[in-house]
Amino acid sequence: MTPFFFGPMERRLYGVYHPPAPAQRTAQQVLLCPPFGQEAVRVQLLQRLLADQLARQGIHVMRFDYHGTGESTGADNDATLTGWCDDILTAHEELSRRTRAHSTTWLGCRLGGTLAMLASSKGKDKGTPERIVLWEPILDGTSYLQELGQAHAQHSFSPFLHTERPAAQVKDEVLGFEVSEAWIRQLQAVTAEQLNPTCAEACVHLASQQGQDTLGLAKRLQARGVAWHHLDTQTRIDWFQEEARGSAVAPPELLRLLVSAATGAAA
Repeated sequence: MTPFFFGPMERRLYGVYHPPAPAQRTAQQVLLCPPFGQEAVRVQLLQRLLADQLARQGIHVMRFDYHGTGESTGADNDATLTGWCDDILTAHEELSRRTRAHSTTWLGCRLGGTLAMLASSKGKDKGTPERIVLWEPILDGTSYLQELGQAHAQHSFSPFLHTERPAAQVKDEVLGFEVSEAWIRQLQAVTAEQLNPTCAEACVHLASQQGQDTLGLAKRLQARGVAWHHLDTQTRIDWFQEEARGSAVAPPELLRLLVSAATGAAA
């Protein structure tokens, strides 16, 4: 694998390119779009394992950090959802420049799946994927903020240090990650009805179940001739664990399902 920085000087992004095994090289490429905060920490191992497995099957793979996250430049509270969508498009351009692949899949986990959908609908000039894989995407930003607020209140409270629990509301921090007012406003504006992903062939949805919002999204895509496939992960993940108290998410059966979804074998 090859770590590197890319993008404009004022917004340098950190990426890791996993080249395909020479004997298995294909014309496929996969861009991994990470989730937010502690969720990104928890799936970091799985994303690396996923990238390695796909590369061994001859697929070009790239992981990256959004602006203000991980090894990329910028502070936590510099981040916005619109900026992160632009980062996905920049990463897509960089991966395509390196590979000249003919088929692209974006695989987004949680908020990364939401961002992939948003970016695809604005990325016609920079290219759009043939397939989008959505691993438990966020379809309601307000509900997600409430869950983040409750998790932050739970994990930041200590009976030895505090007399009362903090308010279960996201203000400027979530489990050790600073967020801006603009980031919160943009997340509040995310609704299932607003999401209108652009992909040529299919969306693959991975989750333990499909809610009404998910079914509505599926119907809209199918009406446009885009295939929709739901894959049951058969497991529920507690996404709101703090790093020190949580654990990495990398069960073998989930990894196999993600590989199948990314390659199209499960559809």
